[in-house]
Amino acid sequence: MTDPSHRRRFAALDLGSLTVRLAVAERTPAGKTRVLVHRREITALGQGLAATGELAPEGMARTLAALKTFQQVMTAHDVTVWRAVGTQALRQARNRQFFLDRVRDTLGLAVEVLAPEAEARLSLTGVLTTLTPEALTGADVLVFDVGGGSSEFALMRPGQEPVFASLPLGVLTLSQARPLGDPPMPSMVAALKEELAARLGSFYQGAIRPHLEGDPCLVGTAGAVTTLAAMQLKLRTYDPNKINNLILTRVQVAVLAELVAGLSEAARARLAGIEPAKAGVMVAGALIVLTILEVCRQDSLVVIDAGLLEGVLHEIALKF
Repeated sequence: MTDPSHRRRFAALDLGSLTVRLAVAERTPAGKTRVLVHRREITALGQGLAATGELAPEGMARTLAALKTFQQVMTAHDVTVWRAVGTQALRQARNRQFFLDRVRDTLGLAVEVLAPEAEARLSLTGVLTTLTPEALTGADVLVFDVGGGSSEFALMRPGQEPVFASLPLGVLTLSQARPLGDPPMPSMVAALKEELAARLGSFYQGAIRPHLEGDPCLVGTAGAVTTLAAMQLKLRTYDPNKINNLILTRVQVAVLAELVAGLSEAARARLAGIEPAKAGVMVAGALIVLTILEVCRQDSLVVIDAGLLEGVLHEIALKF
């Protein structure tokens, strides 16, 4: 029998515009992937990016500190193979190379900055590790990932290759570019709704709709969607097993969007299901998700906790 201590461990790191995440896993004797550790820190790497075009020193420092902690976790678990990826904040920032060099020189970690299509493909791979097969029968399926700096879309059609698309619209950058007040001013919220309807409607008609014969079933992943699901379930302790494959209706999302838009950030932070550090971006997050439902003319979506991080982990596992 193989000594478990000699199994090869591997890790995936996701440097998002809002959140930095780590997953450590190993291959079992049966050839399965077993996740040993999940870690996440909200570091807001994309702080200030909308206004300056650069990563702010504070966001870089927080992210570097989180990565240092993640590296210690990887060392403690004898990780032998890893892959670190970065998304929209690192695609967009003029000073990204400065930060990437600091990560490499300080921690010895090389970060791969993903192109939008690569990010969408990996997010889809992660979603498919968890999505119930019943969701894939017959109809076209549109998977969306609303992140801190961008939103990725993957359209699956029976018997055809997926279509990938990306929009530089995320909860952190939108919150910074369109401050609504605290608590939000109703007129500002209404204006943001109109802007989102125009932007997402134009994107959908240009990038997604030409590839469809009907309206697609929706699957949502990443923090905005999973937070809305946790709010709907009133979870005080987040549990991905309760989130995965949950059906969230448009009416429920609309009610939650109205709720968060009517509260101060401090009051939102006290709601069940919201991490306090996400309270400042959840008005934008809820409105983006609601608008996606509206422009796709869908009454519900399937929520999946797995996404980009799990997609990276899956690709590493295939090489073991």
